[in-house]
Amino acid sequence: MTVKNPGNQRKKMLHAPLHKKKRLVNVALSKDLRIQIKKRSLGIRKGDEVKIIKGKFRNTQGTITRVDVKDTKIYIDTAVIKKKSGGQVQVPVPAANMRITKLTTADKGRQKLLQIKV
Repeated sequence: MTVKNPGNQRKKMLHAPLHKKKRLVNVALSKDLRIQIKKRSLGIRKGDEVKIIKGKFRNTQGTITRVDVKDTKIYIDTAVIKKKSGGQVQVPVPAANMRITKLTTADKGRQKLLQIKV
């Protein structure tokens, strides 16, 4: 999805089919995981631990609570803001603003990936 005009690029990303949007939710791995798995990035899953490296919540670590592939946003348990009413709301964070620090091995696909690469 590369187009020279930035407006057209945003339009292509917004209207992309879900199987292509899934690639936009891939997150870079931390340096030690990169060496261990021999990959640069992976698709994010609920339960992974991440560190936010850009934006308002920079240098905060947390666990993924929800991944919204349709809007290409990721929700983290520590990225919350307080409302005037006193409640808290999770703020969506773009995938480009974080690094995976610890992977969950709850599903079989992840276990298989870790066994092959290690």
